[in-house]
Amino acid sequence: MKKDKKYYGDIWFVGKEDKKQFCVLFFKDDDIFLETNLCSEKRVYKELQIVGTFTGVGYVTFIDCRIQNSASGISELRIYRPKYTFVSTSHFINAIDLQIKEFSVVNNAIVKWVNFMNWFDTQTNNLSTKEFKDEFKIEKEGLIIEIQHYINYHSKNRSELHITNKGAIKFTLDKPVAILKAIEIYNQFQKVLQLLRGGSEKFSEFSFKCLSCNEWKELYYNDKNLSKKTPTFVHTNYDEITDDLNKVLEVVYNDNDFKFCLDRLMENFITNHSSHSKRFTNSISAFEAYCKIYSGINPPNLKKYIKHYKSAFKLIGKLTDEDWETFPSKLIRSRNYHIHSDLKNKNIFTDFELLYISFLIDYVIGYLLLKNIDASNLLLDKFIMHGNSVYVDMKRTNQILGTNPLENE
Repeated sequence: MKKDKKYYGDIWFVGKEDKKQFCVLFFKDDDIFLETNLCSEKRVYKELQIVGTFTGVGYVTFIDCRIQNSASGISELRIYRPKYTFVSTSHFINAIDLQIKEFSVVNNAIVKWVNFMNWFDTQTNNLSTKEFKDEFKIEKEGLIIEIQHYINYHSKNRSELHITNKGAIKFTLDKPVAILKAIEIYNQFQKVLQLLRGGSEKFSEFSFKCLSCNEWKELYYNDKNLSKKTPTFVHTNYDEITDDLNKVLEVVYNDNDFKFCLDRLMENFITNHSSHSKRFTNSISAFEAYCKIYSGINPPNLKKYIKHYKSAFKLIGKLTDEDWETFPSKLIRSRNYHIHSDLKNKNIFTDFELLYISFLIDYVIGYLLLKNIDASNLLLDKFIMHGNSVYVDMKRTNQILGTNPLENE
């Protein structure tokens, strides 16, 4: 389905095909909407399942359809917003009991990660391309992840041929899983993209192989997980960190401790924050969670945690010995002020400083997580370099730009 088009068809409630109604399907802000006269006889806020057929689409199953708007008069009008949409060209999909073993997600973040530009050599009449399929086995989970980079050829008309790089992640499992579990597996991979590449993007296609007919079907939902514009982590090229990727995938899907810390770290890239202090509280909580698991310090003590990882803070934040004399105590006072509401604390970080302290903590956690799995020096150096750039250089620049002459009056 194309997001700039409208689709027309008939929809009905399951088991009530004789009461089908005309429907217009359209996209708005990456959500699917259904405008129709179909409505329940009872007062409801959403319909659990609606099915229908649409010209140019096929057999469609809509799940968790919230009523966005309703109007009554001579006729009833409903606008539904389904959370999940299943599309097939041959039969309706029983989404409630659906189990799958193979699914593939087309995501342009892979193309940007590979970072290869096609070009045509006029001397040899050859097109320079980059196509590959890299396989990563997660044996304990019975999972194979295949990263694909390939060429898509599309004739727009008789005078134009479009050549486009495409990237996809294919997941193959030993045992069938429910569709929500498949989405969870994909979301974990997106967190790996955020950690190693600096971000993910909304998928352009999410397809799965139907176990009953062995054909590929399509799933659509508005993926809001790690796909909006957020501050990036680090920038890497795919080719230079393939070995590191293998190590990270292994622990992300096998090691609950690593997964938990990564999930906490990624909160700052998922959640829209209302303030710098909220971002800071997320970061310091993630740091304490990491230390509780990995530092070996008991009982939990933030002061000891900070001093234990002194070298990482000084390395990534370019903190001098003079800076370090006040840094731990100021960080603890700021934590107590914003998390424990200890308003008696003075000499805490300003709202502006909290943002960059939060960035620093995030880079420290990412650096330590990767160091624990023996990541390459190349990747670790990137965390150090980007941490320096954000905490030192960007902070200094924004401090100058953010100066308000009126505050000096």
